[in-house]
Amino acid sequence: MKNVEQQVKALIPKEWQEAFLNTQKDIVEFSFMTDGELPLTTSKAGGVGYIPKSMTFPVNPDGMPLSLLAQINFAEMPALDPYPPHGLLAFYVDYYDDLIGADFDDYDNKNGYRVFYFESFHEESYSREEQAAMHEPYEDEEKYPIVDTELAMIPSLSKQILMTDSVEFERAFQTGKYDFKGFDTYDDKYEPLMGFGTQLGGYPSFTQTDPREYLEDGKEKDILLFQLDSCFGRGQDWEIMWGDAGIGNFFISPEDLKAKNFEKVWYNWDCS
Repeated sequence: MKNVEQQVKALIPKEWQEAFLNTQKDIVEFSFMTDGELPLTTSKAGGVGYIPKSMTFPVNPDGMPLSLLAQINFAEMPALDPYPPHGLLAFYVDYYDDLIGADFDDYDNKNGYRVFYFESFHEESYSREEQAAMHEPYEDEEKYPIVDTELAMIPSLSKQILMTDSVEFERAFQTGKYDFKGFDTYDDKYEPLMGFGTQLGGYPSFTQTDPREYLEDGKEKDILLFQLDSCFGRGQDWEIMWGDAGIGNFFISPEDLKAKNFEKVWYNWDCS
């Protein structure tokens, strides 16, 4: 776990250190590695995941199969309250859509994405071969993959302070991050404290605007469930890329997260 307190004391003006340290949250950060074909139930970005045959495989309105964006096996994760201690959380999106299944006018429209939570893996899954066969009729269609291979997700328990341009910053400091007068938050030296990265929990990051700023019906109070950031494999031939080096976020209400109810999770992504 990185020493956030040490970083804060080294980087942030003394008069603001306590205020920022009070915003600390535990998170699980992820790094990535290639390791060939992974088991269907392991934590991964891209590739092929676990979908029990007792349910219909997720498709878009045209009947084209959705693709695994990422999945998280909580038994492989450090404990992070209030996330479940076991089970599989999976995120599927529409790679045949240039908006990757997102509907920025109606975040409740899940035609182009799904979020599933499986408490156990006892049921038989659609196999890797069966899932590949579902895509074969559409192999000539244009695709917009975010993750271009199957990547193992390596978890690490960490801490995050509130240095993202988000509704949480506005609520905590009564001003937007880039209007904050305490010190120059544009300064590159604060980059180690920024929120960009792939993570469970914590504060979301955006290349544009936090959509919760203009949403109502409770979504303005939702919190970050999972964030997948653009990333390159150093010395390796793989990438995770949202448009022009963007970032994707999934949100949930605090009450639904505690109840392990992922049916109302909604999704946003943006790029520079």
